[in-house]
Amino acid sequence: MVVYNLYIFDRNCSCLFYRQWAKVKECGISPEEERKLLYGMVYSLKSLLSRLSPVSTRDGFIGYSTDKYKLHIYETPTGTKFILNTDHKAGDQQETLQHIYTKI
Repeated sequence: MVVYNLYIFDRNCSCLFYRQWAKVKECGISPEEERKLLYGMVYSLKSLLSRLSPVSTRDGFIGYSTDKYKLHIYETPTGTKFILNTDHKAGDQQETLQHIYTKI
């Protein structure tokens, strides 16, 4: 499994932590703008999916996958979001993100 990066956001969209291990290509925008876009995308997808889902799920929106990468999300009861980007072949990383939250 390749881990590209890890973001930790508080509930007010402030990036508390960012670490990059592998970057496939430059995106041409500042790191600050990239963080804001990521948070906005996750917020919008979570909102859209909660409205479209026919049933309420306990965990809510936990990520998505493309043919290039997989985005994993773990949200704490206080609204802190742990966002991990990996290669698309990675399995579910909810336990990993929960471990980071509870043990580190």
